[in-house]
Amino acid sequence: MKTDSINYEVVVIGLDLSEMDDRIIEYIPILAQTLPLKRFIFVHIAKELELPNEVTEKYPYLLAPLDENISDGIDQKVAPHFENIDASFDIIVQEGPPLESFLRICKVKNADLMVMGRKRSLKGSGLLSGHIVRKSPASILLVTEKYNSSIQNILVPVDFSKHSTLALNLGQKLSEKENVQLKFAHIYSVPTGYSKSGKSYDEFAEIMKGHAMNDMRKFYADHNVTQEVPCEYLLSDHDGKAALINDHAHQTGVDMILIGSRGRTATSALLLGSIVEKVLMLDSDIPILIVKNKGENMGFFEALWKI
Repeated sequence: MKTDSINYEVVVIGLDLSEMDDRIIEYIPILAQTLPLKRFIFVHIAKELELPNEVTEKYPYLLAPLDENISDGIDQKVAPHFENIDASFDIIVQEGPPLESFLRICKVKNADLMVMGRKRSLKGSGLLSGHIVRKSPASILLVTEKYNSSIQNILVPVDFSKHSTLALNLGQKLSEKENVQLKFAHIYSVPTGYSKSGKSYDEFAEIMKGHAMNDMRKFYADHNVTQEVPCEYLLSDHDGKAALINDHAHQTGVDMILIGSRGRTATSALLLGSIVEKVLMLDSDIPILIVKNKGENMGFFEALWKI
């Protein structure tokens, strides 16, 4: 497969000092086996790092700066996982508003990828991952509470848009790794008023599937996909598109979902309507990598930077 140049080298990981941090940190070696990451930056944003005077007077052994204590605690958890990873890591602990502070660090460090936790049952609010998904100028990986121990099967929902192409390009890059298999999924539907054609619902569904298959062949040709990638054509009937993607991902046992997203402004819709956001609302144990054209949200980000 011919691929465009995709460089994911600098990754910023958001931690909130909850149990979810352990899941994220344990996922790092799995991620490092798949992506050519060179630098990992672990970030915790605290709303306040100063202790009240009454506390420091009563417990003088707490006089060491809280940021240093937090940083040391993170280092003790992270360091053992880097013994077999050919990459460096840094730890940043700052005080400030979580969303703005985290995004500014990503800007300064020129992050290619952000990693955050996607909680279902664990306590803690995290680093406002939903807001960051919308506003992030870079791709973002949401790690779930549970996940498979390797990344071998990757699902890429395809709608033939340019943002779908971003996910395709990264997926092809990852599939160059040994034992990594790429799978596509395309959702099609039967248009309203099909009965006027004189054909049954099932007959028209086959017609729409045929058009989708033709579009997929053209998509392969346009993007120089020389190796046939399996594609499942999912008929959107009563279930929503997000549910179809989620159910298909679980049924086929994939280890990660790659999905393209656009982000022109702070309130812009994401690719495939609001499918990305709806997928994130569903219970799932599959990590999701939301692929963005780096810097596409930069207009919003530059405005944020000037605040």
